[in-house]
Amino acid sequence: MAEQDVDKLRAEVTQLRDDMRTITDTLRSMAVERTERGRDQVRSGVDQARNSARELGESVESQIEEKPFSSVLLTFVIGLITGLLVQSRR
Repeated sequence: MAEQDVDKLRAEVTQLRDDMRTITDTLRSMAVERTERGRDQVRSGVDQARNSARELGESVESQIEEKPFSSVLLTFVIGLITGLLVQSRR
């Protein structure tokens, strides 16, 4: 009878080990999948930001080409205001 109990215990430990291996494999595959999905989302966000920056740069460039005097004057005024703000903080 003790022999049967030991055999039963061994079988249960073996089953438990197999179950833990299955759980570990499942968790590992879930982690890999989520990591890949996150990486894809980050790449997509970077691509969108890059495209938006490129479009904004092209827009600014075309506005400067269309109205060079206004662009220089606006840049001068922005620099003047920034200089006054920085100087007043000292």
